[in-house]
Amino acid sequence: MNIWENILKKLLLVLFFIPSLLFSYSDSDLDGVSDKNDLCPNSTMLDIVDRTGCTIEKLVLPPKKSTHFDIIIGTNYSKMGKNDKWNLNESLQFDYYYQNLIFQLQSSNYEEAGLGDTTLGAYYKLHPSSKLSVTLGTQVILPTYQNDLDNNNVDYKLSTSLNYQLDKISLFMGGSYSLINDDDINGSNYTIEYQNSHGFYVGIGSYLFPELYSSLIVSEGLSTCKGGEDIKNISFYNHYRIDKSWFSRFGYTEGLNNSSANQFFLNLGYYF
Repeated sequence: MNIWENILKKLLLVLFFIPSLLFSYSDSDLDGVSDKNDLCPNSTMLDIVDRTGCTIEKLVLPPKKSTHFDIIIGTNYSKMGKNDKWNLNESLQFDYYYQNLIFQLQSSNYEEAGLGDTTLGAYYKLHPSSKLSVTLGTQVILPTYQNDLDNNNVDYKLSTSLNYQLDKISLFMGGSYSLINDDDINGSNYTIEYQNSHGFYVGIGSYLFPELYSSLIVSEGLSTCKGGEDIKNISFYNHYRIDKSWFSRFGYTEGLNNSSANQFFLNLGYYF
């Protein structure tokens, strides 16, 4: 097994498939072997271990030529509903690529609310055929956003997407499922109960020019608040390659109801 595939497998296990067992399952060194069966309790999550938890292969960093990074800064103006005002938001994203693996760190800052949640993600891309690609993803959403209610907790998300290349046109679709762990709010005048949510999108895209890829995306998602209106959007997205290192992403999202945000966005990235 490729060592990076081993790492992703462990991330999937740790982040999503055992949260309900956390109180009965203990794996202090995160090597995939429970403490009661682990004869080598000091191995690292990055090691490949046998059934007893002892290391059989150490992580060797891949050569520089087989990896790359990018850093993306972004800004957007957004508002919720017709009567809300436009707000300026900023974002920062780091990506690390190795073959079919992507690791991602992303955070944002809101004009009125300050720092938003921080997202750690891991993605693995499969190629069942020359025209079809499938991407599987996991995300941990850390509660770095603080509000007066102090009810923000760690959330988790699973996602998958499919992309099919048809001549110069790409057809794609995807979905996600989120585990929402925020505490419910029981105020004197209102009550908010949170629920797990899911979303789905479909889209079509093409290279209008060699440097410019454009796409149209329609999405719908279940509100994280019980009784809330579903989130429905249509988005126009563009990726423009400035040169071999610099690129930009820009577009507009139209909210199709009062629970969905309208948003203009512009990102600038550097690939190295």
